[in-house]
Amino acid sequence: MSDWYGEVRGNGFVARRITGLTEYQTRNGCLQEVRADTHGELWLLCDAQSRLAERVGVAESMRRLK
Repeated sequence: MSDWYGEVRGNGFVARRITGLTEYQTRNGCLQEVRADTHGELWLLCDAQSRLAERVGVAESMRRLK
């Protein structure tokens, strides 16, 4: 979770992105923060969100090439 900062919060875990998202990434489903009940779940959510942000970033790049 190198792009994320995680912490225990209440009965679960919260992670926030260290780096920001573009407006395009945010509009297309990328989250700045995720919450989970377990550390393993948090890791998976962060990984999924990181991959989504990468793919959406590629789409954003393709859009600029038009």
